[in-house]
Amino acid sequence: MRTLATLLLILALATQASAQVNGDLEVIDGKSVLTVWGTHHERGYAQGYLAGDGVKAMFDDYMIGYLCAGSAFMYGLFRGEYVASYTVDADYLDEANGILAGMVDAGVSLHNGTIGRDVDVTDLLACNAIVDIGSALGLAPFACSSLSSWGTSTVDDPVLAGNHIITRHLDWTKHPALRENAILIVQLPSEPDEQAWLSMTCPGFMGSLSGINESGVGAFLNMGNNSVGTAGAPYHPILLTVRNGVEAADYDESGECSPDDVIRAIEDKSQFGGYIVHATKNEGAGSRPVIIECNNENGVAVRDVTDNTLVAGENLLATNHFRALYPPVYCSRYYGVVNALNVSTAISPERSWQVMADHAGSFSSNIQAMQYIESEGRLAWAIDTATEPAYMQEPTLFDIDELFDTGSGIDESVRVALLHQNRPNPFSPRTDIAYTIPGGAATSGVTVNVYDVTGRLVRRLVEADRSPGTHSVTWDGRDEDGGDVASGVYFCRITWNGESEARRMVLLR
Repeated sequence: MRTLATLLLILALATQASAQVNGDLEVIDGKSVLTVWGTHHERGYAQGYLAGDGVKAMFDDYMIGYLCAGSAFMYGLFRGEYVASYTVDADYLDEANGILAGMVDAGVSLHNGTIGRDVDVTDLLACNAIVDIGSALGLAPFACSSLSSWGTSTVDDPVLAGNHIITRHLDWTKHPALRENAILIVQLPSEPDEQAWLSMTCPGFMGSLSGINESGVGAFLNMGNNSVGTAGAPYHPILLTVRNGVEAADYDESGECSPDDVIRAIEDKSQFGGYIVHATKNEGAGSRPVIIECNNENGVAVRDVTDNTLVAGENLLATNHFRALYPPVYCSRYYGVVNALNVSTAISPERSWQVMADHAGSFSSNIQAMQYIESEGRLAWAIDTATEPAYMQEPTLFDIDELFDTGSGIDESVRVALLHQNRPNPFSPRTDIAYTIPGGAATSGVTVNVYDVTGRLVRRLVEADRSPGTHSVTWDGRDEDGGDVASGVYFCRITWNGESEARRMVLLR
């Protein structure tokens, strides 16, 4: 029996070592940024392989432990509702299978003790209907708010100069799993009818909660205050519906990518809950951000600045109350921002952030805050702490063009071969790490370092010139001071010729 187990382990490790991982995970200013490329399955595999621990934590700690109160019965109701009433596109089924395959190859256990079995594809897809089923079953509160400004409202600001800006609050459960696993995922599809896009999310969530594509279209989901449903099953998870509009190169086949693609994607599917989607694209003074309101009872209604209830200037505001699909009702956050804009419609990046913090900020539930300025190619992203909301944190600034340019123009066969998977993996107490400098390349500086999951440098392995060919270095599981590091997940990263690649390693003592 022991011999059989050993052979199975060797086979699993051999499969893992040879698998191609189309992904790169790095930590920037304490925030995880995962870039994945290829087909839906390949991108899913890379997410599962590089961020599988986060996928597992979201299922175990948040979905089962928190939303379902640690109850297998409650989760059975949740999963049963998904199976009975929801359907997804084949691409997302492919991607979910890829995520689980990547997790298995990375050594992440799929077993959940509460439900007494391994997590399967249906579980993962059910989690992607979390806002739909969760709100229907009353399992968790979801909120959010967003403010768009452009044209006359931004023309006097030297940075914006009339261009569009959106500041967005993601208000959700203030739970450690959401904070500790927050991640920015950059998707670089190989499908010809899709485009690069990114999402500020958590591992395993495949949809677009706060999404931006390479064409500059942004889509940000808020919950609506009326989730009445009358008919229409099978339903489509709203986060995946919004992704359809964001990821497609031209969803409505109009000849250009615009907020209209997000509108059409929502119109094409049946949703159970009530949702408010703020869709944007910068066109300078001609910008036309829209608020898309939908639920199963009344369908879809779209409002823009021409029917912008109460809000002064070229500003467009969304909280969690319908203002077109149903008659408006009072919302203290909405009226707080309205009153601030009545004092002055002028907006700068700093004032947009502050107005939202002062009047729409939810101290107890704001887990992410972000600001997107397409004309500057600038994305600001903040995450909450255990004691303070995200909007009170200093945001990290990202260059959108650099995020989408990652990997462009690179021979993927070279990129994948640059850093090979360590062997063995998992390992104890040492492992060998091979890396290849492509033939014909000039001798140049190479660094190979080991980091922990927080991005802290653990050990410098290589800092030297290397000639073309394959080289190898051994890590003995020790840190810079020679001490043994604890069991856990670590990342080996190679940097060479302006490019960087990482591989996930598991140390078992």
